[in-house]
Amino acid sequence: NMIIKTDKAEFQSYLTDSSNLIGDANILYIPENSHELQELIKELYSNNESFTISAAGTGLTGGRVPFGGSVISIERLNQIIEFDKEYKTITIQPALTLYELEDFLEPHNLFYPPNPTERNSSIGGNISNNSSGARTFKYGFSRNYVESLTIILPDGDLLKITRRDKTINNKINLVTESGKKFAFHFKDIKMPEIKHSAGYYLKDGMDAIDLFIGSEGTLGIIIEIKLSLLETPENLLGLIVFFDDNKKMLEFVSHIRSISLNSFSKDYKEIDSISSRLIEYFDDNSLNILRPKYPQVPENAIGAIWLEQEYILEFEDKIISEWLELINNYTSLADCTWTAMNSKEHERLKEFRHSLPTLIFEITVAENHHKIATDTAVPDERFNEMYYFYKSELEKFGIKNFVFGHIGNCHIHVNLFPKSDEFDKANELYLNCINKTLELGGTVSAEHGIGKIKKKYLKMMFHDSGINEMKHIKKIFDHKNLLNQGNLF
Repeated sequence: NMIIKTDKAEFQSYLTDSSNLIGDANILYIPENSHELQELIKELYSNNESFTISAAGTGLTGGRVPFGGSVISIERLNQIIEFDKEYKTITIQPALTLYELEDFLEPHNLFYPPNPTERNSSIGGNISNNSSGARTFKYGFSRNYVESLTIILPDGDLLKITRRDKTINNKINLVTESGKKFAFHFKDIKMPEIKHSAGYYLKDGMDAIDLFIGSEGTLGIIIEIKLSLLETPENLLGLIVFFDDNKKMLEFVSHIRSISLNSFSKDYKEIDSISSRLIEYFDDNSLNILRPKYPQVPENAIGAIWLEQEYILEFEDKIISEWLELINNYTSLADCTWTAMNSKEHERLKEFRHSLPTLIFEITVAENHHKIATDTAVPDERFNEMYYFYKSELEKFGIKNFVFGHIGNCHIHVNLFPKSDEFDKANELYLNCINKTLELGGTVSAEHGIGKIKKKYLKMMFHDSGINEMKHIKKIFDHKNLLNQGNLF
């Protein structure tokens, strides 16, 4: 049966998320199944009571943090409903975590390509934010793998929507289970043609399902997700390459980025030369914090790049020798390159990448710092300009920082750790980075969404006209504005 808690002391942990924003609510509901959830939502909506949906709590923008009303945790909706190995699809409930999904798929030799970095995040949360991760460089976002959704609308009605429901002439046509029709026109908003996860997806000819993916839970509650999967590649080569020169490192990245992008149209089994499915960056400060745990990081390395290539055995020797030759052209630390070819070695490289946020978090807690992190991305041809802008700003402001992330997608996170008297400076630096991103045609959020924390940046990006278009759509589905109040706008 549904768990209901009215003593705030018992549900404190549901009033925050990984952004550390703290909210407030009067009551916590934990429904046992989707039928119970649907009945609860009908009741709350008819009583004009606001409610916030709570998933795994790994979000970084306060999306699940309630500001009043009720919190509904969907944690018990975590089942695998159907698995079709032949057609490579899986239908799941939203609270299943990425970790549980990967665990289930591994023995079947299938994988879910867009691997958001946080393995404890829920798939429902990932879809709500159109999340992404390191492999997004090759495989794209969560949205690319969503075949169908079942959604409880804010008034409790049920909507089933599949990838085949297209929009024509900027018009969305949907019919709910009870026969209610949603037919409305929308205006395109100019979204950058890059990795982007900020605001509603609105584009003529789009699939209607894409409106709900990345809408941060503001249009309905996802209760069932059908995902498409891919076959696990036969072999994987992992590399961590160390650099002693930033300029050479950026040239290397740009080279790998362009040859890899050109090869993605082919099946990996046909690729007999260099092609990386991810390109990840670690800056100088990141390497310094990792060195005590990993003394084999070269002393004079000022940056590192992590790469992964899928291949078949026939081309192994050719591919490895091409990589080693190329690396030699760009760094004098080529001999220090780490390689991974079996699962144990790959785990070591992954652990290196995942240790970084953990070590940073430990420092933050120990030194009582707050974190302010960018989530911006820019078009490929503007990345170097953005990179050097970050460098000069960080030098100018002198705030403790770590810069790392998805350099393949021109999306690196600048993580600032201001002391208590440096907050104003940190916010000024952050705003400078946002302004520069927008000037270069980039996005204010490439993967973590807007939530409650980054609303003003969404407005800077889309102006009143874009925000009003999004509000107009929100109102169509939630005319009382009771669901997930305060997200996006």
